[in-house]
Formats: sequence, structure tokens, C-alpha cells
Amino acid sequence: MSLHISPPSPPDLIDTLAVWRARFPRFAEMMDAGESPVKALRYLGLGLWQEGDVTGAVAALTTAASLTPEDAHLLADLGAVLWLDGRKADALQCFIASLERDPSRVQVWLTVASLCNEIGETATAEHSYLAALDLDPACAEAATGLGLICLESRRYDEAVTLLRGALERGVATPGLYACYGQTLYLIGEFAAARAALAPAAAALPEEAAIVRKYALAACVETALHASPEDAFAAYRRAAGLHAEEDARIGRVVFRALCGFGHKEAAIRFGEALLRAAPDDQIIPFHLDALRGTPRERASPAYIAACFDLYAPDFDRHLTERLDYRVPETLQPLLAETASSFPRILDLGCGTGLAAPMLAGFGAQIVGVDLSPRMLEKARERGLYSRLVEQDAEAFLAGRDERFDLIVALDMLIYLGDLSALFAGAAARLAPGGVFAFSFETGAGADYTLDPAGRFAHDPAYIEALSQKDFVPLVSRATTIRIEANRPVDGRLVLLRKR
Repeated sequence: MSLHISPPSPPDLIDTLAVWRARFPRFAEMMDAGESPVKALRYLGLGLWQEGDVTGAVAALTTAASLTPEDAHLLADLGAVLWLDGRKADALQCFIASLERDPSRVQVWLTVASLCNEIGETATAEHSYLAALDLDPACAEAATGLGLICLESRRYDEAVTLLRGALERGVATPGLYACYGQTLYLIGEFAAARAALAPAAAALPEEAAIVRKYALAACVETALHASPEDAFAAYRRAAGLHAEEDARIGRVVFRALCGFGHKEAAIRFGEALLRAAPDDQIIPFHLDALRGTPRERASPAYIAACFDLYAPDFDRHLTERLDYRVPETLQPLLAETASSFPRILDLGCGTGLAAPMLAGFGAQIVGVDLSPRMLEKARERGLYSRLVEQDAEAFLAGRDERFDLIVALDMLIYLGDLSALFAGAAARLAPGGVFAFSFETGAGADYTLDPAGRFAHDPAYIEALSQKDFVPLVSRATTIRIEANRPVDGRLVLLRKR
């Protein structure tokens, strides 16, 4: 790359050199003895840096680098003081120029990775860590940094390998143990997660987040082979003063057991939760799913209770932890279908995550949901012309109004038999109107209820239902969300009313 380095102008340089000579006798001696100006200026720059005169250090090293722009070591030194001076883009330019001239220096690659992490250039940071590992396969710092990037980007298996390697190379810090343990938990390796988090919790007993992660791993791991009472006891012993209430932890553990397919342990644990809260509307539905009890849909009471519970943290959980991106995926498909839809119906609107996207197609948006607390969040967006607390099928069956677009995103997972939904959508669409929806893909049976309490549908069933009233427009495979840290396969479908 081309690197432009501007030294001070000649009059300024003369004055600056005079000041530096007075402050650093050794620099004056080097200059008077005929030493290389570059060597003298580098000595001066490093001396100013040590004294805390970052501005002076930048000036001295910039002057030296302008005299020898091919000196990789000098460019790296200049990059370091520029970074310290807050000039991160200039610093990165100097580090990259240094590596182009000498790519064999592991520490410079690590420095570039650290700087890129700080400024959000994750791809460059990852490349830099990989380059450092190529030069030194035993470099624990590179393995650690790369492992954390993999953890952030949900490449958990890679993260486990790299973080384990860093620990084996001697980077046994509490923070690294905590990251390693959390990664193991996220892939369902609960016993290994408990073992990895134990030293982190022991070393950092005041760090509530780390202690609670350790205690949660202990609870889930115990629940796999012992009674729920033993699991809660293990949690309380591990959490100590940081323990949270049993009801909240119980739900987290129950979801983990369901999500990772531990049916027997999940049933045992769910039954204990239900004994403690016999009026609970959520747990019985999940127990039916775990036992394989036939269901045609989730009950309205279950849906309302479930989403009332999760409403405060729903958006962050869905977009950050479950990587839900269906509205963004749908937007270009709608744009290819029509430039606008004057009247839009958002079924199962939840907190209104799809509303900003839908508002680009029409100002009149009606949202329907069973959860009052979710509707409160949707109302805060100020994008809906009307919000209705009602079951989606009941809304479609009990109205005469017509819509140009009906969307049902991440809603069909709570319905098994879809015949009433499709008939209702057809009745409420204006001629030529569009029905857009997502579903999780199953095979064999028309629909199946998985242990996590969600219905998957066979695409052939969807196609057969749609033939009477709709013309197919789009059917695109997509990832619906991340569940138990694995992608959930689904489809986005657009149908036009005949």
C-alpha cells in the first residue's frame, strides 16, 4: 500500500530539533557525532514516548519514517504512538505498511488484530490472528483472540477448539476459562462447561455473571442424571450469594433441556416445575410436546402467557441470541411483488419487529397479537394504525375488512392445522392481495410438534392448502432462527389471492 508520511516543514523542523536537543542530550550527542538521523530520531521518538510526550513522539517518528519509508520496524513504532494518540486509522495504515515490508513479525500481526477489534474491523482482526498462528502455531494470544471472534460470530465448534488450545498453551486466565465454559454451555456440553467455569468462578467470586453461569451449568448438568431437587441444590451451592429465584432458573434449565433434546430429563424437570406452579399455562404445553401428545395448535392461553413473560427482553433475545432476520429477508421479496400495499395486516405482530419494514410499503398497518405486553411494546413504535388483542384465526373469521397484504412471520410455529388460517387469509385479502408467511420445515406428516414446543410443517402440506385460493409467487428456503445454537430450517412463502 502507498503510505504518505509528512514530516514537519523545514523552519518548524529546525525549531523543533533545537528543543529536542536541549531536552535529550543523548540525541544531541548522536546528531553531533554524525549518527544516522533516522537512528537518532527513532531514539528520540521512543524517549519522548516513554516520557509521555505522545505528540512529540509522533513528530519525531514521523520525521524518521519520512526519511526511510521502507523501515518496517520504524513504521510499527510510528503506528503504536499514533494509536496511543487516538489516530487509529493512521495507526492501522502504518501497521499494515510495516507488515507489507516485513510480514514475519508475529507481534505486529497481534497488534493489528487488537486495533481492528477495537475499531470493529472483525474480518481484518481474524485475518491477522490467522497470520500470527501461521507464523507461530503455539501463539496462545492469537488462539485466544481468534477463539473469541468465533464465539461472537456463533462458530462455536471452532471457538471451543481454539479456546481449549489457548488453555493448553498456558493462558489459564479466569476470563479465558469463563469464555471457554460459556461456549461449551452454548453447544450443550454441560458437564464440560461446569468443569471449565469452576476455576473462573473460584477466582472471581464477586463477578456475579460468571458465578451464575457456573451455577447454571451445574444445575443443568445435575438435572440430566439426578432429581430436580438435587439440581436446584447444586445451583444454590454454586451460586451462593448470587443465586436467583428458583422459578426463573427453573425455566432457563427447562428450556435448555428441551432445546438440546434431553427428553427424559426435561419431562422430569418440567413435572417438578408444574408441581410447584400448578396454574402455569406454559409448562403443560411443552410437556405434551416432549411426550408426543397430539396437538392441533398451541392454546391462546399458552401463547398469551408465554409472550407476556418474554415481552420485556423479547426483541434483544430474538435478534441477538436467536439471530432472527426474517423481516429483513422478506423485504426484497415484497419489493419484487409490488411497490406498495395500502392496507397491511400483521398477524402475530408481537413487539412489532416487522413494522419498520412494513411501513415502507404502506402507512395503514393493523397488528394482531394475543399478548397484551407484546402489544404494549408494539404500540411504542408508533407505526400501527390499530392494534388488536385477539387470536389471529378468530380475527380473520370475525371481520369483513379487506387487506392488500397479510403477513404471518414466525407465527405458524404455534399452529399445527393451518386450514382455518389459510381460509381466513383468503377471505380477508382483496383481489390480487398477497399472503406472506414463514414456517419451519418438516417432512412426512403434515405437521409435527417438536420438543421445544414449535410446529414444523411439510412443504407439500403448505402447497396443498394453498392451491384452492392462491397462486404461488415465491417459496424460498431460509434460516428461521438459531435454536439450541443450531440453525432452524424454514421457508418464506408469498402467495397471491386468485
